[in-house]
Amino acid sequence: MIQKKTLAALEKVIMALAPLDPESRRQVVEATHNLIEIGRGRQGGDAPPPKKPAAKRRR
Repeated sequence: MIQKKTLAALEKVIMALAPLDPESRRQVVEATHNLIEIGRGRQGGDAPPPKKPAAKRRR
């Protein structure tokens, strides 16, 4: 259900931006981007763990 609402909202945004010239569209997108709060992210929390060195062979 959320996906349908998101798609409907995206369609409305596209229809609203369609009549604008490219520069006006860019300004609207830039202004909208400035309103969105960007989090700090995971700070590498999703990076794979470092690999262990290969074990030495015993004789």
